[in-house]
Amino acid sequence: MILALYGAGAIGREFRQIAVRSGEWSEVIFIDDRSDAKEIAGSPVFHFQMFRRKYSPEDVRFVVSIGEPKHRLETFERMTRAGYRGGVLIDRTAYVSPDAEVGEGTAVYMGAYIGSQARVGKNCFISRNVSVGHDAIVNDHTRLGVNAFVGGHTKIGRRAYIGAGAMLRDRIRIGDESIVALGAAVFEDVPDGATVFGNPARISGEGKDTSVYVSGKKAEGKTAAEGTEKDRVSIPELYWDVFSSCFEGVDFNPVRFRYHDEDWTSLEHMKLIAALEDAFHVSFKGLEVMRIKSYEDGLKMIKKKLGRES
Repeated sequence: MILALYGAGAIGREFRQIAVRSGEWSEVIFIDDRSDAKEIAGSPVFHFQMFRRKYSPEDVRFVVSIGEPKHRLETFERMTRAGYRGGVLIDRTAYVSPDAEVGEGTAVYMGAYIGSQARVGKNCFISRNVSVGHDAIVNDHTRLGVNAFVGGHTKIGRRAYIGAGAMLRDRIRIGDESIVALGAAVFEDVPDGATVFGNPARISGEGKDTSVYVSGKKAEGKTAAEGTEKDRVSIPELYWDVFSSCFEGVDFNPVRFRYHDEDWTSLEHMKLIAALEDAFHVSFKGLEVMRIKSYEDGLKMIKKKLGRES
């Protein structure tokens, strides 16, 4: 069976490594309508319509390799409408209890743990070293960040985002389309569509745009560059999330960090650019890429591309 990864950015490259290590797939390919590359790491890259002409649903399973839950849902539905079924991608170092359930299209990263009778839905993204406790439920199209902890019997809604290092107490409910910020400690239920942060976690104030992603209900059918100012993505917070994910385990100050600093290699630079392009649905080229040498430089360029210069 062939595995198609929809999204050829940084996440796609990492998913490909998991797939290759597993030895379960006869071939790994990419689908990406914004990429001009013919192949990445030896895997061919196709635009969606070209992919459909070449591969039949009987020969392929797919996994969405895009981080943002809203776009994960849209892409998953696009593939299923075309008749394709989701595969399951689980790294060989992850542990999934024999009586747990993992839905189609879900990817489980290195070192993750999914406990007894836990249920993970369709098209989820379980990052490195995540722990999902026994009898917990993670509903469809949700992303769990690196080192997140989900207590036993806790239920997470659809299209939620749980940030890196977040801790969810047992027997609570995290609402649909909600966001739990990086490092938050959650002891009580979180309503649908809410953003919580801190320890103990609290809901962000009304009228403050602290969400990482565009609200799916408010921005249905819109890109991050469209809609009203209230609907749009909170650029600084999403930029921080994307930037910091490129340097896991590295202690740094992103405002002062520069391309030519000792730990800032060309590989990390490429990962950052790919992650930014994927998260904001923009494209950087040539000298533009080399100008992103700090948090502030990148933030200005993202705002410019989305028509939000102040």
